[in-house]
Amino acid sequence: MRIASLIPSGTDLVVALGLGDSLVGVSHECDHPQAAGLPVLTSSIIPPPNADGPSIAPEEIDRLVASSIQDGISLYRTNRELLRELLPDVIITQDVCDVCAVSADAAQELVCELSPGAQLVMLTATTTDGFLEDLRVLGAALGAQAAAAEVERATRTALDAQRTLPATGKTMLALEWSDPPFLGGHWVPELVELAGSQHVISGAGAASRRASWEEIAAADPDVIVFCPCGYDLHQSSVEAQRLISGPAVAALRAVREGRFFAVDANRLFSRCTTNLVEACELLRTLGTLENGAETPNGAHRITTR
Repeated sequence: MRIASLIPSGTDLVVALGLGDSLVGVSHECDHPQAAGLPVLTSSIIPPPNADGPSIAPEEIDRLVASSIQDGISLYRTNRELLRELLPDVIITQDVCDVCAVSADAAQELVCELSPGAQLVMLTATTTDGFLEDLRVLGAALGAQAAAAEVERATRTALDAQRTLPATGKTMLALEWSDPPFLGGHWVPELVELAGSQHVISGAGAASRRASWEEIAAADPDVIVFCPCGYDLHQSSVEAQRLISGPAVAALRAVREGRFFAVDANRLFSRCTTNLVEACELLRTLGTLENGAETPNGAHRITTR
């Protein structure tokens, strides 16, 4: 079995199913240790964030994305010659967000043109139940049904355990982008609810959307979790500190009261993998954290200093 993954969550799941050694190519965003050194099949027109935060301003990234979508230009490029040479049996991509990875239509075209014998597996999850279905579909495609069933059992048990815990009594808002602000979407609001808090403005399964700081102020969440798509903890923290230097954000009650947190979005929130469990546990901790208490691994409390 030769597997090409065009999306980080695909790579993560292949490894979780015990088939990391079968990967022959990955995307430029695949950061699992077992992806290291493998041929890279994709690139993006958007510069990735650097160690000190975004490589270009968040509003410029938003402008590039909006312009590309309007003009029908893909944000991603695939090394077609390399994909042809690798002769994968299975190609994994997603059908959730054209901003996050090679689109479903583009992947289908690649299979038809370059790897007509390959099976294309689409990851389509926007909820935790959808993630478990993705596991089953991928497990069947890779001949790893038993491993998929075990990962599903462990994930379901852990998430069910969260449901039995008391509610935090807090309202919470997850922010997936800073300028303009985007509300957390798809599985993120669901994780907030599973973790015992009430997600404001957007609901479970709904796509991320633009908001305004006025709308966020009116919702007045007790806790704000800043999880910008693709940013690790340090990058998120740098951008969050810049963000609260503006008067509109600094005036939010969650910021004033020390309940504004930057998190490791790339590992825990930007992809639908088995890390959903850790993300849910982190959200519960942030929903119950007392002022002045030490923040857990995976999060930083951001203050106006």
